[in-house]
Amino acid sequence: MPDNYEPDEFDVIARSGGPVGVHRTPRKWYVRLLPVLVAFLAAALVAYVIATFLWNQDNAPAPAASPSPSVSATESVLPSVAPSVTPSVTPSQSAAPTPTETAVPEPVIVSDAQIHVRNASGIAGLAGLQQKDLEAAGYTNIEANNIKASLIPDGVNIVTYTEDRLADTAADVAKTLGIDAVKGGNTPGGAEIEVLLASDPSA
Repeated sequence: MPDNYEPDEFDVIARSGGPVGVHRTPRKWYVRLLPVLVAFLAAALVAYVIATFLWNQDNAPAPAASPSPSVSATESVLPSVAPSVTPSVTPSQSAAPTPTETAVPEPVIVSDAQIHVRNASGIAGLAGLQQKDLEAAGYTNIEANNIKASLIPDGVNIVTYTEDRLADTAADVAKTLGIDAVKGGNTPGGAEIEVLLASDPSA
């Protein structure tokens, strides 16, 4: 059995022949799209704001790095450990003294020295022939004579002289006549230079 209620304004409308139930007036299509459009624009605006914020964060300038001292400046401050010049261990070869050749003095020839050519060979005229050879060599004070063979040392041809100053002259006389032996200190006859012939020097 249905409940009984007091009549209200809806019952009044029903009795007057109006529509039963509640009905809304149909809305235009653009009115129905307006909330969707507003929501879309709001979402786009929020997305733009977020994207702009993130972009600014990524492209923010990096903080300037504090200047660090350059390597060259650091190296210039530090003292150099190795000396700039290394002393040479090996002495320079140029420092070694170069041996110089001793100059040989020129022989001193006394062309007017007293020279006696003395023959003990038994060959007649041998002393005179030697005298001529010495005169041809430039000697000017020459005498030829004889001597006993026993007075000739070792029985060989020899040139003797008395003083050291005549050593070069006696050697030159011996070379001129082809005699090898030369002896200083004294002469048998007392002349400054004596040529003692035990045989023919040219033989």
